[in-house]
Amino acid sequence: MDGIYAQDEERRLCLIAQSYSICENSIAVLSNLRTGKSHIFFGKSCKILGLGKSNTIQTVDSVWEEEIYNRIHPDDWKKRCLQELTFFRKVSSSHSKDIFSWYLENTIRMCDKEGEYHYWKHRIFYFSGDGQQGISYSLCLYNLTSEDSEAAYLINTMTGEKKILLTDGNQLLSAREKIILQMIQNGKSSKMIAEKLGISKHTVDRHRQNIIAKLQVNNTTEACHKAKRLGLID
Repeated sequence: MDGIYAQDEERRLCLIAQSYSICENSIAVLSNLRTGKSHIFFGKSCKILGLGKSNTIQTVDSVWEEEIYNRIHPDDWKKRCLQELTFFRKVSSSHSKDIFSWYLENTIRMCDKEGEYHYWKHRIFYFSGDGQQGISYSLCLYNLTSEDSEAAYLINTMTGEKKILLTDGNQLLSAREKIILQMIQNGKSSKMIAEKLGISKHTVDRHRQNIIAKLQVNNTTEACHKAKRLGLID
C-alpha cells in the first residue's frame, strides 16, 4: 500500500475511534498491527481510572496498551488475553471476508485510582487495510458497565447473531512452538535449538516468527513474558 494512502487510512480510522470516545465517553484504542503503534483516545470515563485526560490522545509504540492492562484484575487479565488471542486466531485463519463482521465482547474488572474495582465492557474489532490481506488494525473500546458476565461473546454486526466464545489456551501454540519458546526462555539460541531438535535454523526462526504473530508481540522476549503469564510455559 502506498505510504501516503496508508497514513490517510489510519487517520480516517483514528477519527472513528475518537468519535467513539466522545459519543460513548469510552476509552478507545486504535492499533496498527503492521507498524506496532497504538493511538489511545481518552473519553470522560478515563477519570474513573485516573488515566490520561478527557478528550486527549496518546500514541504508544505497542499494540498492548500496558497502562490500561495494569488496571485489569489479574484473573481477568489472563481470561481477557486468552479470549482476545483466540478471537485473533479465528479471524486471521479465516478465508472469509465476512469474518470482519464479527467482534468480541467481554466484561473485565479494572481498578480506579483508589484501588477499587469496577466492571468495564470491552469490545474489540479487527479490520483489514485496503489492498491488504489479513488483519491490519484493531479497535478496542472500554466502557463502564453494571453487568458482570463471565462469558465472552462473538457478535455479528450484520445479522445480530451472538454466540459464546470458547477458549482453550492449549490451542494457541502448537506443541513444537511451546517447546521452542520454553528453550528460548531458558536462554537457548536458534542454532542451539536447531541442533537439539534436529531441525534447521531456518525452521526454528520460522517458528519464532509464528509465535510472535500468534501472541501479538514484538519479539520473543515479550512472547516469553506473555506466555509465562498465561501459563503456556514455565
